Amino acid sequence: MPSEYTDEIENSSYTWRAFSMGRKSKYSAEEKLLILNEVLRNGIHKVITKYKISQKTIRQWSLLYKYQGMPGLQTSHHN
Repeated sequence: MPSEYTDEIENSSYTWRAFSMGRKSKYSAEEKLLILNEVLRNGIHKVITKYKISQKTIRQWSLLYKYQGMPGLQTSHHN
């Protein structure tokens, strides 16, 4: 007999979406690249304050761009 939790997942599209859908990125790939270029021009502290983005996020974007180019910035790898 399925558990109540399993029934809820199987019978509720809303519940299933909560598990299967990631958070939509706040920035497009093009915007991320512009922000990375702004970091190079103005420094990270000004940029993270301006956009309210963490240093960790900037670092992740930078590494994604370095190793994967624009395709790396197009999808969110961490939600």
